[in-house]
Amino acid sequence: MMYADKTVSCVGICQAPMLSIETEMETLSEGQVLQVTTDKPDLVEMVRSWAGESGHTIEEEHVTSGVTTIIMRKGRVAPVEAK
Repeated sequence: MMYADKTVSCVGICQAPMLSIETEMETLSEGQVLQVTTDKPDLVEMVRSWAGESGHTIEEEHVTSGVTTIIMRKGRVAPVEAK
């Protein structure tokens, strides 16, 4: 398994998991890795589509005992225009 710079665990009760994932991803630099673990298949689908829309790459996906681990590499973020 790859080394992750940050991890988000959404196993069991998890309030606003996508918000947590997006917030953690925002703290990372391009090319860094976020690991997400969840036992909810619908969240796995949401993370996959969000990653695709946001330009992040899913490097690995593992399922162990009903818990999916997703390893995502942060993509290039649109540059913020300097004032």
